[in-house]
Amino acid sequence: MRLLTRALLALAVLSLASLALAQAAFDWTPASEESVIEVLTADADGDLRETPVWIVVIDGAGFVRTTDSKWLANIRRRSPVRVRVRNVESAMVASEVADAALRARVEAAFKEKYGMLQRAMSLFRMREPVVLKLAPRSS
Repeated sequence: MRLLTRALLALAVLSLASLALAQAAFDWTPASEESVIEVLTADADGDLRETPVWIVVIDGAGFVRTTDSKWLANIRRRSPVRVRVRNVESAMVASEVADAALRARVEAAFKEKYGMLQRAMSLFRMREPVVLKLAPRSS
């Protein structure tokens, strides 16, 4: 039993280490330099949904936002997620950000990157957007 517990613990540590390496190795520079990237998800019927979105990069991670959108519904349904930046696609995991302080940092980064256009669009929002953190999906 102890041997099985140790083996499972070692496997968990290796999995976390490989995920951390994948995230550290991913270069967010091209995404940070673009105004718009594409998020690719699959609709419930299997059709590909390609959605242009704004992106910011904070502390080596990509963040996007949406409100009630089909691609958010796809992500919540556990659709595979890919991003396309400069015609290069990368498999991602998209997770909703619950931390209010991080959401505020993301909002500030969007205001800084997109300026007056972001501020004007914020005036017409019916609700607060859902903030999604993008991380490379490990193989």
